[in-house]
Amino acid sequence: MFGETVLLLVLGFSFLGCIIYIHHSNSKALFSQLSELKSEFKSESSLDRGELKEDLLDMVHEVIGNMQPPNAFDHLLGALAGPIQAWAMRKAGMNPATGQMLEQILPEEIHQDL
Repeated sequence: MFGETVLLLVLGFSFLGCIIYIHHSNSKALFSQLSELKSEFKSESSLDRGELKEDLLDMVHEVIGNMQPPNAFDHLLGALAGPIQAWAMRKAGMNPATGQMLEQILPEEIHQDL
């Protein structure tokens, strides 16, 4: 009994020691990578915020300039989308109003809904 307890304690402390060692070595690797990244960002601190702002504004103006107002065809497709979606949901066995499967609704409600 005493020998088994000692063996379990030795194995437990060995396992704990291995975990602490792995954590320590991973922490050292992580800190070295972080210090490399920090030195890399310090060397590239020549980023001009004004230039970055101008680039972003140019991109926004370009996107907005390429936008077009919706035409009649876009409005027609938007008007047809609802009924087409309701038809597709009914074909799939779903109630378009709730998204619930028709088998889950009581039969008298199905006949009223259709």
